[in-house]
Amino acid sequence: MPKATIVVREVGSLKPDYSLDFDLPALPKPGDYISIHRPDKREPYGEDMIVRQVWWRLEHPETAPYGSDQPKTGALNEISVECDPAIGPHSSDSWRDSLERARQRGQVQEFEIARLSIREDELKD
Repeated sequence: MPKATIVVREVGSLKPDYSLDFDLPALPKPGDYISIHRPDKREPYGEDMIVRQVWWRLEHPETAPYGSDQPKTGALNEISVECDPAIGPHSSDSWRDSLERARQRGQVQEFEIARLSIREDELKD
């Protein structure tokens, strides 16, 4: 199971805002949708985002420009999955509200899906 760091960018920027580490069954690809639920939100609400880049950091013990007589094998150092905040069907009210102005300026995407999206504050306990 690959380990990856989800790096969430600042709205409208390439700068990282925060990151979270995960064990994933497979690596997401650019364009994939991700929803992260945390314990302070009602299930299934949380933070929705869209994958933009996947960065692989590899290490190799060979310094020659091409292989030697006794080939050596490199290893994985780190995988970072860069994401842009987005508004999706699982966006918590606080997540959605924090992105709404930026969405109106065209800086935040909404998930392109035909799914009912209900705000947390509209649900009855």
